[in-house]
Amino acid sequence: MRRKICMVVKNQLWTDARVKKEAKSLSEAGFDLTIICRPEQGRSERELWDGIRVLRPPVDSRFRQALRRKAIQVQSDERSMSILRKVMGAIRRSSLRRALTNPFRELRYELRLLATALGSRADIYHANDLDTLFICWLSALIRRARLVYDSHELWLESKRFLFETPLPGRVWYRMIEFFLIRAADLVIAVTRARGDHMLKRYRRRLRAPLIIVENCPTVPGEIPDPIDLRGSLGLPGDGIIALYQGILSAGRGLEQLIEAARLTRREDRNVYFVLVGEDVLDGRLQEMSRAAGVSDVVFFLDPVPSEFLPRVTASADMGLILFQDSCLNNYYSLPNKLYEYMMAGIPLIGSGFPEMLSVFGREDCGVPVDPSS
Repeated sequence: MRRKICMVVKNQLWTDARVKKEAKSLSEAGFDLTIICRPEQGRSERELWDGIRVLRPPVDSRFRQALRRKAIQVQSDERSMSILRKVMGAIRRSSLRRALTNPFRELRYELRLLATALGSRADIYHANDLDTLFICWLSALIRRARLVYDSHELWLESKRFLFETPLPGRVWYRMIEFFLIRAADLVIAVTRARGDHMLKRYRRRLRAPLIIVENCPTVPGEIPDPIDLRGSLGLPGDGIIALYQGILSAGRGLEQLIEAARLTRREDRNVYFVLVGEDVLDGRLQEMSRAAGVSDVVFFLDPVPSEFLPRVTASADMGLILFQDSCLNNYYSLPNKLYEYMMAGIPLIGSGFPEMLSVFGREDCGVPVDPSS
């Protein structure tokens, strides 16, 4: 009888290359896999993917989803009263409303995740990142199962975590990692430097081995067939495309990238910047681009499934990784995109931090820079 593994991740699965790669590897090794992940538009709550069960419990109840759709409809309907549209818009944007309602919304989602995880009746619960560790620990405790903690990031040292999480949440997650890392039967880190940092912090609490599984995607047999990115964006044939792919968030050098675009635009350098990924900054970069007068050379594209991403990558002339030295998580980073740029056959410009420098020096694949300039 095959042993059951339940992997829990709070991302959408189809853009999370690491989770998919790990799941496929485990499935090919003979394990029975279930992945619990965030809902995605156009995909069902239950799906079978390459023999792996994918479950997407809803973040909101059906009543709340209907209420949100109604609010958006009222706000966008020109026939609605002007005052009503303004009130609805103010309520939806209100930081006070989010502060009051988000904890309850998150609690309800956590309970749905827990119920779904327990329903998988797994022998091993695999927590992908710190935000799923509590759910997997509790599931493993109730089911008397094994626990794996896969730390994709130095979560507590992440600029995004510090930027997005209020003080009570920061205290909660620090307590979760401090107390529950001891319960893990295996701890996984992404880079040696990050692993060393975790060992230094938790050496006396770890009762399990810590291993390194880098973000190396599966190597294709040949360079992917590129899409016609220039044609789809209306760019000249001799235009140089500089690509950033990944989450659009703080601390990734994207503000500096827009300033660089302003300089190349002024000097008529024929360089075009394309940013592909989920925008967690709510359009702030687009506003900066318009204010800098570079909307004609900076393009923002929605995220695409990781299986299709190599074709987008191969259509560029260079790849960018401009993480800022704003936190240890960035300083010790060795992201998926570094290997994805290499496999697409394009050179890259990257932050001159230790992990990336070691790859640059070994493979002669890119140019290190000071990302704050």
